[in-house]
Amino acid sequence: MTFMNIETEILSLESPIQSAVSSFKNNRSDFSHLEKMSKDILLYARLNYNYHLALIQPDSDNEDLFYWKNNYSKIWCIGVNTEEIGRKSILFFATKSGVDEVTFVDAVDKTSTPSFFKMNDLERITFLVDQKVIPDIRDSIIINSVSPFSGLGYWIETWIKEELTNVDRISNTPQELFDFNKAVIHAKRYNFQEMLTTIDNEQFAMEFDECLYAYNNQKWFVCAAGLGGVLEHLLYLILEKNQMIDTTFPDDATAKIYIEYLSRTPIRIKKREKTYIRTLFMTRNSVSHFNQGFTSKDQCTHLMNGIKDIFNNYYIKDFSLKDN
Repeated sequence: MTFMNIETEILSLESPIQSAVSSFKNNRSDFSHLEKMSKDILLYARLNYNYHLALIQPDSDNEDLFYWKNNYSKIWCIGVNTEEIGRKSILFFATKSGVDEVTFVDAVDKTSTPSFFKMNDLERITFLVDQKVIPDIRDSIIINSVSPFSGLGYWIETWIKEELTNVDRISNTPQELFDFNKAVIHAKRYNFQEMLTTIDNEQFAMEFDECLYAYNNQKWFVCAAGLGGVLEHLLYLILEKNQMIDTTFPDDATAKIYIEYLSRTPIRIKKREKTYIRTLFMTRNSVSHFNQGFTSKDQCTHLMNGIKDIFNNYYIKDFSLKDN
């Protein structure tokens, strides 16, 4: 689809969607009216994402950092109350998904409290999870998609801008942040450079560099979520190195799947090793969106140590020499 075609499609959908959103916000219609427009809303969101991505024209090296370009997303539209009398709002964010989809949740009654009005958007998501209004999807949230904008078009634009900011930050990061002999967190003690050199996988190295950058900037949740991905990538590389990836291996493998495959020949991890790997995944999942204290920092450090241990115990080792 050409740039002009995208713009034409957006304009054809914009007026009825904006009208429906405005009617809900101003208490002129209920939330179910928006849900009836689900297909158009999903298409409108996707077209807006493509439009703003086309405006940016990212380098091919950075395209993977724009999540919805190459992955599926689930768009969450949650109706909430506001402190303004007679006014409602919509909380938009996206999560990872196996297909492009949109889901609607009317949470107006559950969010009619002064404490909710004072929360930021991530805190509101946690509140909705704790109140069982939505399932616990915090591990799959696309962090850059969380913003205070309640207009669909502005929300998408902000999502793209946040991703662009991350690209610029990574591109302009001083080299010393990635110099493993000089890094602020003294990463040399983890000997990560040896690990990255041995694995020699550009995508893996980039993922790890992003986590290190997040750590150095005290973005504990971002770091932990990223390290979870690094851990999964490393486990996949270990299975691949030992020719253990078969046709049934899923694209969205969970910790359970990785442990099940690592239990097979030739690696055949033991019960204690399974527990250790589960603990690493649990550590990643337990890092709070909001905890900026030493607990989260320690958890990120624990994950880094765990990744190094996995590398030493399973990637370097030649299991073909193992006595089976």
